[in-house]
Amino acid sequence: MSENCLNLSTIVELAAGNSEKGVQYYRKMKENAEDPIAREIFHRLAEEEEEERRALLKVAQIEATKGQINLDEKTYCYLCALGDELNFPHDDTKIFTAINPREAFEIGIEAKKDGILLYHEFLQRCVSNEAKNILLHLIESEQMHLLELRDTMYEICPDGCKYYHKNGNTVARG
Repeated sequence: MSENCLNLSTIVELAAGNSEKGVQYYRKMKENAEDPIAREIFHRLAEEEEEERRALLKVAQIEATKGQINLDEKTYCYLCALGDELNFPHDDTKIFTAINPREAFEIGIEAKKDGILLYHEFLQRCVSNEAKNILLHLIESEQMHLLELRDTMYEICPDGCKYYHKNGNTVARG
């Protein structure tokens, strides 16, 4: 791997590409949602995901021009692995698997958690205060969206939603 590619702006650009997958995911969920509240939530989340994509591209641009330091290969691979695991299922290699609103909300919630973790990691490695401020705003926004998704999921899925315990058993929450 070329040493000059091992930098934060490259990884942030990859995360922006994942946000585009998020936009497509939420648009697909809006089309498939029968509940009008769910449709509204997914429409708003698609718009917010597009704003997030633009903000990430700005962070990448700022970091690229601010003399960012190259990351060691281990750190670079770690950040890439976090980005690879972002949980939007609607892309060229995965089948769209959310068959009901509950599953769609659960996928969105996991994506928000993954994004929060990734943006915290980006924040620790930024050299630009401007990029750090953008990332702090994104983290706050993702946290708010996570709570919104969870609360709406509980409203729309009053019988509870499945969560998987680390031992593999399904636990109903309601």
